[in-house]
Amino acid sequence: MKDFKFELKKFILNKKNRYILVLISAIIVGYSTYATISFTSLFSNNTASLLQDVQDNEKSVQDNIKNNEDILKDAKTSAARDQLNDTLNYYKEQNIIYEKQVTALNANHINEYFRLQKKVDQLLLNAENGQDKALKQEIKYITTVQERHLNFEVMASMQSHAFGNFHQQFIPILSSSLFIVLFSSMISILVASGYESKENRFYRFAGIDLRKNLLIKVLSGTLATFAWILLSSIVYFLIIGVVNGFGAWNYPAYLGNVDFMRFTLTNITIANGILDLGSVFYLFFVILFLASLGALISVFVKRSMVVVGVIALFVMGYSMIGKVSWIISIKRFIPFSYFEPLKLFGNPTDLFGRYSLVVGASYLFVLSALFLSISIFVLKNQKIRSV
Repeated sequence: MKDFKFELKKFILNKKNRYILVLISAIIVGYSTYATISFTSLFSNNTASLLQDVQDNEKSVQDNIKNNEDILKDAKTSAARDQLNDTLNYYKEQNIIYEKQVTALNANHINEYFRLQKKVDQLLLNAENGQDKALKQEIKYITTVQERHLNFEVMASMQSHAFGNFHQQFIPILSSSLFIVLFSSMISILVASGYESKENRFYRFAGIDLRKNLLIKVLSGTLATFAWILLSSIVYFLIIGVVNGFGAWNYPAYLGNVDFMRFTLTNITIANGILDLGSVFYLFFVILFLASLGALISVFVKRSMVVVGVIALFVMGYSMIGKVSWIISIKRFIPFSYFEPLKLFGNPTDLFGRYSLVVGASYLFVLSALFLSISIFVLKNQKIRSV
Protein backbone atom coordinates (compact mmCIF):
# COMPACT_ATOMS: atom_id res chain seq x y z
CA MET A 1 0.00 0.00 0.00
CA LYS A 2 2.90 2.38 0.73
CA ASP A 3 4.34 1.74 -2.73
CA PHE A 4 0.95 2.42 -4.31
CA LYS A 5 0.51 5.71 -2.41
CA PHE A 6 4.03 6.75 -3.35
CA GLU A 7 3.50 6.11 -7.08
CA LEU A 8 0.05 7.71 -6.99
CA LYS A 9 1.47 10.85 -5.37
CA LYS A 10 4.33 10.91 -7.88
CA PHE A 11 1.87 10.63 -10.77
CA ILE A 12 -0.25 13.50 -9.47
CA LEU A 13 2.74 15.75 -8.76
CA ASN A 14 4.44 15.00 -12.09
CA LYS A 15 4.95 18.37 -13.83
CA LYS A 16 4.08 17.09 -17.32
CA ASN A 17 0.91 15.46 -16.05
CA ARG A 18 -0.14 18.68 -14.34
CA TYR A 19 0.35 20.61 -17.58
CA ILE A 20 -1.74 18.09 -19.51
CA LEU A 21 -4.50 18.09 -16.87
CA VAL A 22 -4.57 21.90 -16.80
CA LEU A 23 -4.88 21.92 -20.60
CA ILE A 24 -7.69 19.34 -20.59
CA SER A 25 -9.46 21.07 -17.69
CA ALA A 26 -9.36 24.40 -19.53
CA ILE A 27 -10.90 22.75 -22.60
CA ILE A 28 -13.59 21.12 -20.44
CA VAL A 29 -14.49 24.34 -18.62
CA GLY A 30 -14.53 26.33 -21.84
CA TYR A 31 -16.64 23.78 -23.65
CA SER A 32 -19.12 23.36 -20.78
CA THR A 33 -19.61 27.13 -20.66
CA TYR A 34 -20.12 27.28 -24.41
CA ALA A 35 -22.50 24.29 -24.38
CA THR A 36 -24.56 25.78 -21.55
CA ILE A 37 -25.03 29.10 -23.33
CA SER A 38 -25.63 27.61 -26.78
CA PHE A 39 -28.13 24.99 -25.64
CA THR A 40 -30.14 27.58 -23.72
CA SER A 41 -30.62 29.57 -26.94
CA LEU A 42 -31.02 26.46 -29.10
CA PHE A 43 -34.03 25.32 -27.06
CA SER A 44 -36.15 28.27 -28.19
CA ASN A 45 -34.77 28.06 -31.74
CA ASN A 46 -35.70 24.38 -31.94
CA THR A 47 -39.29 25.18 -30.96
CA ALA A 48 -39.42 27.77 -33.74
CA SER A 49 -37.94 25.23 -36.14
CA LEU A 50 -40.59 22.66 -35.22
CA LEU A 51 -43.33 25.25 -35.73
CA GLN A 52 -41.95 26.15 -39.16
CA ASP A 53 -41.85 22.46 -40.19
CA VAL A 54 -45.45 21.92 -39.10
CA GLN A 55 -46.62 25.03 -40.93
CA ASP A 56 -44.81 23.88 -44.09
CA ASN A 57 -46.48 20.46 -43.80
CA GLU A 58 -49.84 22.11 -43.21
CA LYS A 59 -49.50 24.27 -46.32
CA SER A 60 -48.44 21.27 -48.41
CA VAL A 61 -51.45 19.26 -47.24
CA GLN A 62 -53.81 22.17 -47.92
CA ASP A 63 -52.43 22.43 -51.45
CA ASN A 64 -53.04 18.70 -51.92
CA ILE A 65 -56.60 19.11 -50.68
CA LYS A 66 -57.27 21.91 -53.17
CA ASN A 67 -55.73 19.95 -56.07
CA ASN A 68 -57.74 16.82 -55.27
CA GLU A 69 -60.97 18.82 -54.97
CA ASP A 70 -60.33 20.27 -58.43
CA ILE A 71 -59.65 16.81 -59.85
CA LEU A 72 -62.76 15.41 -58.14
CA LYS A 73 -64.97 17.89 -60.04
CA ASP A 74 -63.83 16.37 -63.34
CA ALA A 75 -63.95 12.72 -62.22
CA LYS A 76 -66.24 10.68 -64.46
CA THR A 77 -66.39 7.26 -62.88
CA SER A 78 -67.62 6.31 -59.43
CA ALA A 79 -64.44 4.32 -58.77
CA ALA A 80 -62.30 7.39 -59.47
CA ARG A 81 -64.54 9.54 -57.26
CA ASP A 82 -64.34 7.01 -54.42
CA GLN A 83 -60.55 6.91 -54.63
CA LEU A 84 -60.31 10.70 -54.68
CA ASN A 85 -62.70 10.97 -51.71
CA ASP A 86 -60.54 8.55 -49.73
CA THR A 87 -57.45 10.61 -50.57
CA LEU A 88 -59.25 13.83 -49.61
CA ASN A 89 -60.32 12.37 -46.27
CA TYR A 90 -56.73 11.30 -45.63
CA TYR A 91 -55.37 14.80 -46.31
CA LYS A 92 -58.15 16.49 -44.32
CA GLU A 93 -57.39 14.30 -41.32
CA GLN A 94 -53.73 15.26 -41.59
CA ASN A 95 -54.64 18.94 -41.89
CA ILE A 96 -56.73 18.84 -38.70
CA ILE A 97 -53.80 17.35 -36.79
CA TYR A 98 -51.35 19.90 -38.18
CA GLU A 99 -53.65 22.76 -37.13
CA LYS A 100 -53.74 21.34 -33.60
CA GLN A 101 -49.93 21.00 -33.61
CA VAL A 102 -49.53 24.66 -34.57
CA THR A 103 -51.80 25.62 -31.66
CA ALA A 104 -49.87 23.37 -29.27
CA LEU A 105 -46.47 24.79 -30.29
CA ASN A 106 -47.69 28.38 -30.06
CA ALA A 107 -48.76 27.59 -26.48
CA ASN A 108 -45.41 25.78 -25.90
CA HIS A 109 -47.21 22.50 -25.14
CA ILE A 110 -44.45 20.13 -26.31
CA ASN A 111 -46.09 16.99 -24.92
CA GLU A 112 -49.29 17.70 -26.83
CA TYR A 113 -47.30 18.31 -30.02
CA PHE A 114 -45.67 14.86 -29.79
CA ARG A 115 -49.00 13.18 -28.94
CA LEU A 116 -50.37 14.60 -32.20
CA GLN A 117 -47.14 13.74 -34.05
CA LYS A 118 -47.69 10.10 -33.16
CA LYS A 119 -51.08 10.27 -34.89
CA VAL A 120 -49.46 11.80 -37.99
CA ASP A 121 -46.82 9.07 -38.05
CA GLN A 122 -49.44 6.35 -37.73
CA LEU A 123 -51.42 7.85 -40.61
CA LEU A 124 -48.33 7.95 -42.81
CA LEU A 125 -47.31 4.44 -41.76
CA ASN A 126 -50.73 3.03 -42.63
CA ALA A 127 -50.58 4.77 -46.02
CA GLU A 128 -47.27 2.98 -46.69
CA ASN A 129 -48.55 -0.41 -45.47
CA GLY A 130 -46.30 -0.32 -42.41
CA GLN A 131 -43.05 -0.53 -44.37
CA ASP A 132 -41.32 2.68 -43.26
CA LYS A 133 -38.73 1.80 -40.59
CA ALA A 134 -38.01 5.44 -39.69
CA LEU A 135 -41.68 6.06 -38.88
CA LYS A 136 -41.80 2.91 -36.76
CA GLN A 137 -38.77 4.09 -34.79
CA GLU A 138 -40.27 7.53 -34.20
CA ILE A 139 -43.55 5.99 -33.01
CA LYS A 140 -41.56 3.71 -30.70
CA TYR A 141 -39.68 6.71 -29.27
CA ILE A 142 -42.87 8.70 -28.62
CA THR A 143 -44.59 5.67 -27.10
CA THR A 144 -41.62 5.00 -24.80
CA VAL A 145 -41.63 8.57 -23.44
CA GLN A 146 -45.39 8.40 -22.88
CA GLU A 147 -45.20 5.02 -21.13
CA ARG A 148 -42.50 6.36 -18.79
CA HIS A 149 -44.69 9.42 -18.04
CA LEU A 150 -41.95 11.89 -18.98
CA ASN A 151 -41.93 15.33 -20.57
CA PHE A 152 -40.63 15.39 -24.13
CA GLU A 153 -37.37 17.00 -25.16
CA VAL A 154 -37.90 19.46 -28.02
CA MET A 155 -35.37 17.52 -30.14
CA ALA A 156 -34.50 13.95 -29.21
CA SER A 157 -31.19 14.10 -31.07
CA MET A 158 -30.15 17.34 -29.32
CA GLN A 159 -31.36 17.11 -25.74
CA SER A 160 -30.92 20.20 -23.58
CA HIS A 161 -31.17 18.63 -20.10
CA ALA A 162 -28.12 17.27 -18.31
CA PHE A 163 -28.83 13.51 -18.57
CA GLY A 164 -29.24 13.69 -22.34
CA ASN A 165 -26.73 16.44 -23.05
CA PHE A 166 -23.99 14.58 -21.17
CA HIS A 167 -23.75 11.62 -23.54
CA GLN A 168 -24.58 13.60 -26.67
CA GLN A 169 -21.96 16.31 -26.11
CA PHE A 170 -19.46 15.39 -23.36
CA ILE A 171 -18.82 11.66 -23.84
CA PRO A 172 -17.77 12.13 -27.50
CA ILE A 173 -15.09 14.57 -26.26
CA LEU A 174 -13.76 12.24 -23.56
CA SER A 175 -13.61 9.30 -26.00
CA SER A 176 -12.13 11.31 -28.88
CA SER A 177 -8.72 10.31 -30.23
CA LEU A 178 -7.07 13.49 -28.94
CA PHE A 179 -8.22 13.05 -25.34
CA ILE A 180 -7.52 9.32 -25.34
CA VAL A 181 -3.92 10.01 -26.42
CA LEU A 182 -3.55 12.72 -23.76
CA PHE A 183 -4.88 10.42 -21.03
CA SER A 184 -2.61 7.53 -22.04
CA SER A 185 0.44 9.76 -22.46
CA MET A 186 0.34 10.74 -18.78
CA ILE A 187 0.64 7.13 -17.65
CA SER A 188 3.13 6.17 -20.36
CA ILE A 189 5.39 9.08 -19.42
CA LEU A 190 5.34 7.93 -15.79
CA VAL A 191 6.43 4.40 -16.75
CA ALA A 192 9.00 5.32 -19.40
CA SER A 193 10.55 8.11 -17.33
CA GLY A 194 11.69 5.44 -14.86
CA TYR A 195 14.10 4.22 -17.53
CA GLU A 196 15.14 7.68 -18.70
CA SER A 197 16.04 8.86 -15.20
CA LYS A 198 17.76 5.56 -14.33
CA GLU A 199 15.21 5.19 -11.55
CA ASN A 200 14.65 1.52 -12.36
CA ARG A 201 18.38 0.82 -12.12
CA PHE A 202 18.37 2.28 -8.62
CA TYR A 203 15.25 0.29 -7.71
CA ARG A 204 16.95 -2.91 -8.84
CA PHE A 205 20.04 -2.33 -6.72
CA ALA A 206 17.83 -1.30 -3.78
CA GLY A 207 16.06 -4.66 -3.96
CA ILE A 208 12.74 -3.25 -5.17
CA ASP A 209 10.78 -5.63 -7.37
CA LEU A 210 10.55 -3.90 -10.79
CA ARG A 211 7.69 -6.16 -11.89
CA LYS A 212 5.55 -5.17 -8.93
CA ASN A 213 6.58 -1.54 -9.38
CA LEU A 214 5.48 -1.63 -13.03
CA LEU A 215 2.03 -2.94 -12.06
CA ILE A 216 1.69 -0.29 -9.37
CA LYS A 217 2.65 2.50 -11.79
CA VAL A 218 0.11 1.33 -14.38
CA LEU A 219 -2.71 0.87 -11.87
CA SER A 220 -2.05 4.09 -9.94
CA GLY A 221 -1.84 6.11 -13.15
CA THR A 222 -4.99 4.50 -14.53
CA LEU A 223 -6.98 5.06 -11.34
CA ALA A 224 -5.79 8.66 -10.99
CA THR A 225 -6.71 9.45 -14.60
CA PHE A 226 -10.08 7.76 -14.24
CA ALA A 227 -10.73 9.67 -11.00
CA TRP A 228 -10.10 12.91 -12.90
CA ILE A 229 -12.55 11.79 -15.62
CA LEU A 230 -15.19 11.13 -12.95
CA LEU A 231 -14.59 14.51 -11.36
CA SER A 232 -14.74 16.42 -14.65
CA SER A 233 -17.88 14.50 -15.62
CA ILE A 234 -19.59 15.50 -12.38
CA VAL A 235 -18.60 19.16 -12.87
CA TYR A 236 -19.89 19.24 -16.45
CA PHE A 237 -23.12 17.46 -15.48
CA LEU A 238 -23.80 19.90 -12.63
CA ILE A 239 -23.13 22.97 -14.78
CA ILE A 240 -25.56 21.83 -17.48
CA GLY A 241 -28.08 20.64 -14.88
CA VAL A 242 -28.16 23.87 -12.89
CA VAL A 243 -28.67 26.01 -16.00
CA ASN A 244 -30.83 23.81 -18.26
CA GLY A 245 -32.28 21.33 -15.75
CA PHE A 246 -31.25 17.75 -15.07
CA GLY A 247 -34.07 16.04 -16.95
CA ALA A 248 -35.02 12.42 -16.28
CA TRP A 249 -32.68 9.49 -15.59
CA ASN A 250 -34.84 7.13 -17.66
CA TYR A 251 -35.48 9.41 -20.65
CA PRO A 252 -34.83 7.49 -23.93
CA ALA A 253 -31.33 8.17 -25.22
CA TYR A 254 -32.37 8.04 -28.91
CA LEU A 255 -29.16 6.20 -29.68
CA GLY A 256 -28.21 4.96 -33.12
CA ASN A 257 -25.42 3.39 -35.12
CA VAL A 258 -23.44 4.79 -38.04
CA ASP A 259 -23.07 1.89 -40.44
CA PHE A 260 -21.33 2.60 -43.77
CA MET A 261 -22.00 6.36 -43.44
CA ARG A 262 -25.72 5.74 -42.77
CA PHE A 263 -27.25 6.59 -39.38
CA THR A 264 -29.77 4.07 -38.10
CA LEU A 265 -31.66 4.21 -34.80
CA THR A 266 -30.73 0.96 -33.09
CA ASN A 267 -31.11 1.53 -29.35
CA ILE A 268 -33.77 4.18 -28.80
CA THR A 269 -35.15 3.05 -25.45
CA ILE A 270 -31.93 2.78 -23.40
CA ALA A 271 -32.15 5.21 -20.48
CA ASN A 272 -29.96 8.32 -20.52
CA GLY A 273 -28.67 7.64 -17.01
CA ILE A 274 -27.56 4.10 -17.84
CA LEU A 275 -25.85 5.31 -21.02
CA ASP A 276 -24.09 8.14 -19.16
CA LEU A 277 -22.73 5.95 -16.36
CA GLY A 278 -21.94 3.02 -18.63
CA SER A 279 -19.96 5.21 -21.03
CA VAL A 280 -17.90 6.84 -18.27
CA PHE A 281 -17.02 3.56 -16.56
CA TYR A 282 -16.22 1.91 -19.91
CA LEU A 283 -13.46 4.48 -20.39
CA PHE A 284 -11.61 2.80 -17.51
CA PHE A 285 -11.00 -0.24 -19.73
CA VAL A 286 -9.81 2.00 -22.57
CA ILE A 287 -7.33 3.82 -20.32
CA LEU A 288 -6.12 0.56 -18.75
CA PHE A 289 -5.53 -0.94 -22.20
CA LEU A 290 -3.49 2.03 -23.43
CA ALA A 291 -1.58 2.23 -20.13
CA SER A 292 -0.67 -1.45 -20.45
CA LEU A 293 0.30 -0.97 -24.09
CA GLY A 294 2.44 2.00 -23.06
CA ALA A 295 4.11 -0.09 -20.36
CA LEU A 296 4.93 -2.83 -22.89
CA ILE A 297 6.44 -0.35 -25.34
CA SER A 298 8.36 1.35 -22.50
CA VAL A 299 10.05 -1.91 -21.52
CA PHE A 300 11.60 -2.09 -24.99
CA VAL A 301 12.22 1.51 -26.14
CA LYS A 302 12.68 3.21 -22.73
CA ARG A 303 11.91 6.69 -24.09
CA SER A 304 8.74 8.50 -22.96
CA MET A 305 8.28 10.63 -26.09
CA VAL A 306 8.76 7.59 -28.33
CA VAL A 307 6.10 5.72 -26.34
CA VAL A 308 3.66 8.63 -26.59
CA GLY A 309 4.39 8.95 -30.30
CA VAL A 310 3.76 5.26 -30.99
CA ILE A 311 0.46 5.30 -29.08
CA ALA A 312 -0.61 8.50 -30.87
CA LEU A 313 0.27 6.87 -34.18
CA PHE A 314 -1.87 3.82 -33.35
CA VAL A 315 -4.89 5.76 -32.07
CA MET A 316 -4.90 8.71 -34.49
CA GLY A 317 -3.87 6.51 -37.41
CA TYR A 318 -6.70 4.08 -36.85
CA SER A 319 -9.22 6.92 -36.59
CA MET A 320 -8.10 8.00 -40.08
CA ILE A 321 -8.18 4.59 -41.79
CA GLY A 322 -10.99 2.97 -39.80
CA LYS A 323 -13.50 3.46 -42.63
CA VAL A 324 -11.35 1.77 -45.30
CA SER A 325 -13.22 -1.23 -46.72
CA TRP A 326 -10.64 -3.89 -45.89
CA ILE A 327 -10.25 -2.48 -42.36
CA ILE A 328 -14.03 -2.66 -41.85
CA SER A 329 -13.96 -6.37 -42.72
CA ILE A 330 -11.54 -7.09 -39.84
CA LYS A 331 -12.34 -4.25 -37.42
CA ARG A 332 -13.99 -6.54 -34.86
CA PHE A 333 -10.52 -8.02 -34.22
CA ILE A 334 -8.81 -4.63 -33.84
CA PRO A 335 -8.85 -3.35 -30.23
CA PHE A 336 -8.92 0.31 -31.33
CA SER A 337 -12.42 -0.34 -32.70
CA TYR A 338 -13.69 -0.57 -29.12
CA PHE A 339 -12.63 2.86 -27.86
CA GLU A 340 -15.96 4.70 -28.29
CA PRO A 341 -18.60 3.52 -25.80
CA LEU A 342 -21.48 5.33 -27.52
CA LYS A 343 -20.90 3.35 -30.71
CA LEU A 344 -20.83 0.11 -28.72
CA PHE A 345 -24.06 0.97 -26.93
CA GLY A 346 -25.53 1.60 -30.38
CA ASN A 347 -25.32 -2.13 -31.19
CA PRO A 348 -23.00 -1.77 -34.22
CA THR A 349 -23.59 -4.40 -36.89
CA ASP A 350 -19.95 -4.32 -38.03
CA LEU A 351 -18.83 -5.47 -34.55
CA PHE A 352 -20.91 -7.79 -32.34
CA GLY A 353 -24.30 -6.07 -32.32
CA ARG A 354 -25.93 -5.91 -28.89
CA TYR A 355 -22.95 -7.73 -27.34
CA SER A 356 -20.36 -5.22 -28.60
CA LEU A 357 -20.00 -3.43 -25.25
CA VAL A 358 -19.38 -6.64 -23.26
CA VAL A 359 -17.05 -8.00 -25.92
CA GLY A 360 -15.17 -4.69 -26.06
CA ALA A 361 -14.65 -4.44 -22.30
CA SER A 362 -13.58 -8.10 -22.08
CA TYR A 363 -11.26 -7.83 -25.08
CA LEU A 364 -9.51 -4.70 -23.79
CA PHE A 365 -9.15 -6.18 -20.29
CA VAL A 366 -7.68 -9.45 -21.58
CA LEU A 367 -5.23 -7.60 -23.83
CA SER A 368 -4.25 -5.36 -20.90
CA ALA A 369 -3.47 -8.42 -18.79
CA LEU A 370 -1.53 -9.93 -21.71
CA PHE A 371 0.56 -6.78 -22.27
CA LEU A 372 1.35 -6.50 -18.56
CA SER A 373 2.28 -10.19 -18.42
CA ILE A 374 4.66 -9.80 -21.36
CA SER A 375 6.17 -6.68 -19.75
CA ILE A 376 6.70 -8.55 -16.47
CA PHE A 377 8.25 -11.50 -18.32
CA VAL A 378 10.68 -9.19 -20.14
CA LEU A 379 11.62 -7.43 -16.91
CA LYS A 380 12.15 -10.75 -15.20
CA ASN A 381 14.60 -11.87 -17.85
CA GLN A 382 16.37 -8.57 -18.34
CA LYS A 383 19.98 -8.54 -17.25
CA ILE A 384 21.69 -5.46 -16.00
CA ARG A 385 25.36 -4.88 -16.72
CA SER A 386 27.43 -4.88 -13.57
CA VAL A 387 29.86 -2.00 -13.05
